[in-house]
Formats: sequence, structure tokens, C-alpha cells
Amino acid sequence: MTSAFPSAAPSEAGLDADGVRGFLRRLDADGISLDSLLVYRSGKLAFEQYWWPYRADRPHTTHSATKSFVGTAIGLALDEGLFRLDDRLVSFFPELVPDDASEHLRAITVEDLLTMRTGHRVGLSGKTWRLLKTSWVREYLRTAVDLPPGKAFTYSSATSHMLSAIVQRASGQSVFDYLQPRLFEPLGFAGHSWDTDPEGICSGGNGLSLRSIDFLKWGVLHLHDGIWQGERILPAGWVREATAWHVENADAGSWNGTEFVPASAADSDERPEGYGYQLWLDADGGYRASGMFGQDVFVLPQHDAVVVTTGSITHGKHRLLSGLVHDLLVPAFDGAPSAAADASLAEDLAPVEVAPELSPTVVELDGQRYQCESNEDSLTEISFAVEGDVLVVTLEDARGRHLVRCGLSTWAESETGVSTWQLHHSYQSESTRVLAAAQWRSPGELVLEWYFVESPFHDTVTVEFADGGLRWHRRTNVNSGPTERPVVVASR
Repeated sequence: MTSAFPSAAPSEAGLDADGVRGFLRRLDADGISLDSLLVYRSGKLAFEQYWWPYRADRPHTTHSATKSFVGTAIGLALDEGLFRLDDRLVSFFPELVPDDASEHLRAITVEDLLTMRTGHRVGLSGKTWRLLKTSWVREYLRTAVDLPPGKAFTYSSATSHMLSAIVQRASGQSVFDYLQPRLFEPLGFAGHSWDTDPEGICSGGNGLSLRSIDFLKWGVLHLHDGIWQGERILPAGWVREATAWHVENADAGSWNGTEFVPASAADSDERPEGYGYQLWLDADGGYRASGMFGQDVFVLPQHDAVVVTTGSITHGKHRLLSGLVHDLLVPAFDGAPSAAADASLAEDLAPVEVAPELSPTVVELDGQRYQCESNEDSLTEISFAVEGDVLVVTLEDARGRHLVRCGLSTWAESETGVSTWQLHHSYQSESTRVLAAAQWRSPGELVLEWYFVESPFHDTVTVEFADGGLRWHRRTNVNSGPTERPVVVASR
């Protein structure tokens, strides 16, 4: 999976493995869960680790890091003359612009979209947009623009989606198809995919799934000013322009009625951040693409390095990751590398697989069907079937009939369309990979563990059997909202 870069022990790439150990131990102490960690230094892959059940060959959702790939597509399209930075948003979709469109809406440019300075007071989350069944472009053009564009920074997934829509309108191709020969194929991406809106436009704010190694390639391409293995992939000067501080202190500031006033770094205990073209900027000269729950690629030009993480980090702790990377991992590039430290790190990271806990099956489940009482998840029936060493759990709800195959003595991997959107930041796929097991905790209590292995999400379902019925309780590890669903009661 890593043939793009020669692998090396940390010390051979000038990386102090003790610093990496300290970083990982701090993450563990703080309850910050990574799915993968890759470190590139001076042409070598100095560290590559995947935590079970994640693997090098599996793609992983990147969430809002998708925005930075849309930014890359904009840079290529500008270089090809498909449009200009000062072109107006409304010029691309004249048939969708409301007759009463405000002057603020009519003034938004491509560059305003790139820098998240559109004049919207409130950002529109992908969590909200993914639930829309109507035109996302039309909805955006109907949203009030309260302030003059080009001033105030308001982070918004919907804004990034408009950039994706512009590329599709100008090129006649989706962003995915547009980037395929220009970025994905030259860099050797594989297994990648991109969610789309109801009109077939790639979701600009999120929805791109990549292998961690391909996430790293994007970072290394930018580290080398858009050149990949001697070939220029990105336009000359684009990386410099995209990583310029177009917005100071992007996460702090206020609108005083006339202009956006950035907060002073002295007013905050947090490291000041800026914003470029769909990229977050750090005060030390680094920058990153960043997605919810720990999907990040840190480009560190001052160390000739790139760090990639994918993660299952709870919403409130994601911000800590960036600080710990800079405070604990980055110093490892200036540490004292040694072969002994390399060996200690390798010993710490010996692979561990979580085995299902086994206990006797007390409740006979094969062929059992349970009718659900009225519930918020629209579940109507839960049924079970035993096929050899697998318990097949079937759920029927408003979306249809969905199967999850759960191993009884080991993990079973399958495709499922089970409803997830209420627990998974509004993500809902018709088919996604799940690694699942069924474990009897007690004679009447069954626990189903569902790892959605191409995403951060891990659901635990507790099923309590009593008096000919059951109680179904489902929760997840991370979400932008509640992590548990109300209990569903069912009977035979």
C-alpha cells in the first residue's frame, strides 16, 4: 500500500520514536482514539500505524477535509481558464437565482467562497444539507446573505458545496471525475469515492473517502509545491496562494456592523489559526486539511514533513488533536532519534485484535420475529436468523429492510444499508461495510457490536429479552449530536 514512499524506521528519517510514543500515550490518556497515523519525513514514510479494525487498504471518510480537495480542483480549473477568482457566484446558475436576490448574494465571488467570507452570519452544516432531498444549489441561493461578502469569516459546508457545483457547471464533470485524470490517477489513488447531492453534484463540504496513504499523498504533493515525482500536478504558485493568510484568526472575531474585527491572539489561550483557500493555517507556517472526528493531514514545511491522522475522536476533543500534534509530535522531528527508541515504539504497537466474548446462547433466536411498538426510529420489525456461525439481524423501518451479519464466535464482515443517519452525523449510505459480532453478556442480554470500518462510527446495540419480548437500545461512539437512541420495545 505504501510503494509511493520508501519505508524507513523512524530514526532513519530523523524522527525520534520516543516523541511518537509520548504523543500516543498522551492521546490514550486523554481518550483520543486514532484509526491511523502516518508520518512522512524527507522522502520517507517514517511511521505507519493502523488500529484494529482499520487497515491500510480500507478507505476512510475524510469529512470536512473534503473541502481542501475541492480547493485543489478550483486551483486546477482556474489554471485551465474555466473561470476566474472574481467571477460572481450567480453567473454560474442564472436560472436558479431568485428574482429578489439581494445585492450581497449577487456580489459573492469565487474567492469569497474559497475563503468562507460570503456574508452569511451562520454557517450551514453538512449534517443539515445531507438531509435535503431538494436542490442544494437552489437552497443556498435562497439563503439570506446578511453582510457584504469579502469581510467576515463564517465556516460553512454549504459554501464549499457551491465550489463543487461551480466546477461541475464550468467543466461539465463532477469534481470526482474532474480530479480523476488530474490528481487521483497521477498520484495512484485507489478505492476512493465521493458522495453526491440529489442532483449528482459531489458534496463539496464532505463526502470524500480515501485510503490514509492517499490522504498522505495529497499532503506531500502540497509540501513539494504541487510537484509529484518530478511532474508538476498543481499549477505553479497555487500552493503558495492557497496557503496565504487570507483570513486572520479564522476561529475568532466579530462583526461590528461595519467590518470584521479579528480577535487578538492575546485574548485567547488557543493557538491562533488562519484560513486560506479551503485550508486551515497555523502560526508556525504549517497548514492542514481537517475533518470532523480526527481526519487531518498536517503539512509542515519547516520540518519537510507531513502527518496524517484518521480518527474516531469525540466531537469535543478533535480540537485537542491539533494542539497535541504541534506540542508533542512535531518536536520529535528535532529530537534524538535512536534504534533503541524505534524498537520500544514497535513493541508498544504490537497488533491487537478485539475478540468477541463468548457465552452460552440461552434465548433461542433462530427464526424469531418481533413487532415493534411505535418509536422515533420508525422501526417496525426486528428478526433473527442463525446461519452457521453467523447471527443475521434484520431490521425493517421506513427506509426498507436491512440485514447485519454478526459473527457468533468471530467477526463477520458484510455490506449493509442499515439506517445510521440519526447517530452518524446525518450520513446515510445505501450500502456500507460493517464488521459485526454478537456477544451474550448474560442469559437474557445480547450485545451487538457494529464497526462501520470505512468511517469513525462504532455502534453498540444492547438487546434485552424478557416475557416474550425485547428492548432494543442502540448507541454510537462519536456523533455531532446525541450518541444514543430511545429504547425500542418489541414483542412476538
